[in-house]
Amino acid sequence: AVVSTQSTGDMSVKFWDTQMLTCTKTIAIATALQSVAWSDKSRLLATGASDRYVRLFDPRGASGTLVHCTLIGHSLWVPSVTWSKDSEYELISGSYDTSVLLWDTRNPKSFLQRISSHEDKVLAVAWERDQILSGGADNKVHLSAFK
Repeated sequence: AVVSTQSTGDMSVKFWDTQMLTCTKTIAIATALQSVAWSDKSRLLATGASDRYVRLFDPRGASGTLVHCTLIGHSLWVPSVTWSKDSEYELISGSYDTSVLLWDTRNPKSFLQRISSHEDKVLAVAWERDQILSGGADNKVHLSAFK
């Protein structure tokens, strides 16, 4: 089945089977979500939230609310998270603290790289091959290579 995720106003994430057009699972979240990203490779859901944390959820658990891990590195809201298209372990997050963080989920205690090229909130992040694309409230788009 093809999976799609949806963040809702009731502080939950819904998983949809897009072929059958049915909600297959709902995960209750204890904070206001700003972003969700599903990884077909790792089968994990990444969320960015107003409490400054990036959380990874494993929806395969019986309750569907199992927090796989919490990534701590931002100091303000996280409005954008995106998985790498090439690696099941790499994730990027953008924050109102003006930074973009590159994560390897095999070592969730620390981010791999901080990119601080924005002068205002980071609003969106994306992968472009081996580079990270970010857009911010400073009306700038940055393309950054990662190490």
